[in-house]
Amino acid sequence: MIDVVHNELLSLYRLYLCVGGMPASINNILSVDKDIMNYNKRIIKNIISGYLSDMKKYVKDATETVRIENIYNSIPTQIGNKSNKFQYSKVRSGARSKNYETALQWLLASKLVNRTCLLRTPQNPPEAFKDEEIFKLYLSDVGILNSVLDIKFEDIILDKEFIYKGDIVENYVQQQLNVNFEHIYYWKNDNTAEVDFIIQNEDGLIPIEVKAGDSVKSKSLNLYMKQFKPKYGIKLCTKNFGYVNGLKTVPLYATFLIK
Repeated sequence: MIDVVHNELLSLYRLYLCVGGMPASINNILSVDKDIMNYNKRIIKNIISGYLSDMKKYVKDATETVRIENIYNSIPTQIGNKSNKFQYSKVRSGARSKNYETALQWLLASKLVNRTCLLRTPQNPPEAFKDEEIFKLYLSDVGILNSVLDIKFEDIILDKEFIYKGDIVENYVQQQLNVNFEHIYYWKNDNTAEVDFIIQNEDGLIPIEVKAGDSVKSKSLNLYMKQFKPKYGIKLCTKNFGYVNGLKTVPLYATFLIK
């Protein structure tokens, strides 16, 4: 991509990170000529309030409603868990999976959250090698995630470093991949190496590493490729398109093109 277009698309990508893709949110940012300072933050807050109201409206069991809300509210701070998995103990002290199983299924069925399961062994068929007990949860829209975390838009637009930057980008990527793939996985070993996402297409199981900036370091991805020898790997970052030694570099704004 020529530099001037690449940089413009990065600007639009960062704008999307702020407002997300909900129709009302997109309509509002376009109505103010993409001026983030005039964007109405109340729109996303109203959407979240609507979600919480629906939980109470369609789930008749009050205890179950509380469990659904507890899971949903815990997701933003669990995306970057050091354990690299969703933990029920962080939903509520002493919580166990058996008590929250139906609440989680409600959220998944409603499409309010997305799930990515650990792939124990990257082999076909991947559904046979996934671990349903170890997974990550993401919100369905990155704009909602930003609203919940109360992230300053200027930090995103100016590409500043802040504590949840990597988590926001990871949620954005999962949201984009979720459109094109029914099943998405991630991989980790016992030595802290982790590949953010693994998808399956006509080229086999393809590992994807996500970088919020333009970092060229891909230690975990390189280890994965050396061990499992996929046809190629993908690194999503702010760098331009490229292909070197079996590694495709794809700009974050083009994540939706991975099919």
